[in-house]
Amino acid sequence: MLIDYTGKKVLVTGGTKGIGEKLVVDFKNLGATVFFTGRGTRGSGMGDGFIQCDFSDEVQLKKVCDLIKTLKIDVLINNAGTNKIGPIEEYSSDDYESILNLNLTSCFKITQAVIPHMKENGYGRIVNITSISSEISMPLRSAYCSSKFGLLGLTKVSGVELASHGILVNAVGPGVTKTKLTVDVLGEEKMDEISKNVPIGRLGEVEDVSNVVMFMASDLNTYMVGQNILVDGGYTCV
Repeated sequence: MLIDYTGKKVLVTGGTKGIGEKLVVDFKNLGATVFFTGRGTRGSGMGDGFIQCDFSDEVQLKKVCDLIKTLKIDVLINNAGTNKIGPIEEYSSDDYESILNLNLTSCFKITQAVIPHMKENGYGRIVNITSISSEISMPLRSAYCSSKFGLLGLTKVSGVELASHGILVNAVGPGVTKTKLTVDVLGEEKMDEISKNVPIGRLGEVEDVSNVVMFMASDLNTYMVGQNILVDGGYTCV
């Protein structure tokens, strides 16, 4: 029972850093042809095709979706996302809409772009990277929680619609994971404080998340639809 992506075309959004970069490397090492997106430079990911795009720009997003339709993607990982904290009464409407567009709307549009080939092929795997913030609320994160709860909803409805076509849609929700985005949002002191409340005794690493995604997106997953697997060291259980 080995995970093997030989012959599969994989697309990872937000694949130039953090969890996304690890996903790109792991898919490539398991035999996949990997395409990945990012706002800036391609980073150190080992992918086969870097697609530069700012998903908050509607024109760029449309062009990328048109390109994706030609790539005949077998596995999609909707990973691109961002966060900005602040009290709800002071939260900028522009920031709120920008985060929802990146974290949720872009996932909807990219999912639409891969469906025709997957349906034609009678096969597909889509994994949306949600968060523990798709299951529990967290203060100062009105936009982020809204987007991740929404992404879980998108996961469930698309999973129900597409399962009969051999396309299995699920989600993986990381807990607090050691990435640059987490450090930028929380700071080292807050991360240390959170780690003391994680039953397993540490914060998540990018490989903790990637290991689960590798299974969820593989042929070993044959019957899971619309699920949200939390990879959080038990944080949401206490």
